Amino acid sequence: MTTSTFHLTPELPAWLWTLPPGTLLDVLDADGRKFRRPHSVSDYYLIQQRETALHLIVEAPAGQPANAAQFLQRCTPAGLAEAWGGAFDETVAWGGVEGADELIGPLAVGRFAVLPLLLAEFVNTFRHWVAFPEQLRTAVQTAEPGFPLPTLTTDKEN
Repeated sequence: MTTSTFHLTPELPAWLWTLPPGTLLDVLDADGRKFRRPHSVSDYYLIQQRETALHLIVEAPAGQPANAAQFLQRCTPAGLAEAWGGAFDETVAWGGVEGADELIGPLAVGRFAVLPLLLAEFVNTFRHWVAFPEQLRTAVQTAEPGFPLPTLTTDKEN
């Protein structure tokens, strides 16, 4: 049996998850995807849904994610619904923050379901940031120039 180096929930520095929500959102979108010019109505829709999903993930009443695992868990319908006080289950009444279910539903299912795309995107992004911590630091500095970051204490960020 071989061992895999692929990690579904890579460990990122703890300081990342303590950034103010607005800064964290900007870091997660440091490549500027939300500002890309859409080539079609479908592109525009996906850009808007992606931005909505990121806000729901980070600005949930349950608080912003405390680590990569919690962030990735919120990239699932059940995890996002839970963060908003409800359940993604059509057999039970919503019970969460009023209206959040109407935003979560389209993100979770259908031809343009964004949550599975975000899950894949951020598993890859987080793995990349673990392998190349300087790119995470660059993303933070792109989002918030001059933001004070912890210094490196080992080969990997703490």
